Amino acid sequence: MLIAAAFAGEFGADSMAMAKGLEIEEPGDFNGLFGCLRERQFLLVRDIQFLRKCFWKGLREILHSNQLTITIGQGPAARNHVMEVSPFTMIATCPKLRNFPSELLDGFSLVLSLEPYSRTELSEIATRIARKIDVSLEPGANELLPGGCNGSPGHLELIMRRLVRTIGQNNITSEDVRTGFQALGIRVASLAAVLESTDLHELSGVDFEKMVAGLLDRMGFQTEMTKTSGDGGIDVIANLNRAIVGGRYLFQCKRYAANNLIGAPMLRDFYGAVTADRAVKGVFITTSDFTVQAREFGERVGLELIGLHQLQELIREYIPTKC
Repeated sequence: MLIAAAFAGEFGADSMAMAKGLEIEEPGDFNGLFGCLRERQFLLVRDIQFLRKCFWKGLREILHSNQLTITIGQGPAARNHVMEVSPFTMIATCPKLRNFPSELLDGFSLVLSLEPYSRTELSEIATRIARKIDVSLEPGANELLPGGCNGSPGHLELIMRRLVRTIGQNNITSEDVRTGFQALGIRVASLAAVLESTDLHELSGVDFEKMVAGLLDRMGFQTEMTKTSGDGGIDVIANLNRAIVGGRYLFQCKRYAANNLIGAPMLRDFYGAVTADRAVKGVFITTSDFTVQAREFGERVGLELIGLHQLQELIREYIPTKC
């Protein structure tokens, strides 16, 4: 809604009409909504996936011609009336693109996919909110707070303010978060539970790289994420300050669907980057798995290959299950 309002403001709209797909139940609701629009007005339809299928044809007609054909009466006496709809801009929201009615999609000239805040980003936002409201967060508290806010920064701030009132102090520890969440009736999954679930496949590519970097930090590495281009396939550089096994390690991370296996050609490119860097080892991590040829190549040249099951084992080992 905030993005829609900002978009309307940029185009100088003096008002924005709003409706929910689930609330448009009768033809009168549908016809009235579009009949009342003023020229250059913005219309936001939230959760368009719930719009009844019987209205799709009418909406397509409006989007393509700014007209709506209304049938008045029934049977032989029925007649059609064409209603002119004032030129307007429509914004529709849907949780996932695959849920958007495909018959309507071509009526929208711009499709934006907005990714939710990652847990890492929400932890950073929690730290900033703490400074804003003059609260001190002890180490680990900012990692637990995002679990109770449903991905919303606004809800996160509300939760933090309620938490301060509940514990009666401005210094929040990890234990305060756990106790406060319990008192407020907020259930939050541990980081390990979140990462072990199918949510791994819901992460963006960048968030998956951040998750791997965070896991490596827990394992004792000092990590650095590379830039998005010009890195030769290297996503994370990790240094280990230990005798014998210490040194510089290079990681490539691919958040792929379970049936999208990593092949040998991708490993050859990665191995070339590892060799050029003269790193101790190259490690390839994916949420899918590797082809037989890829595993044979990795074993031959000394690359370490970590698929989904091995990754989940590492998460269970290095990320505490207690929230």
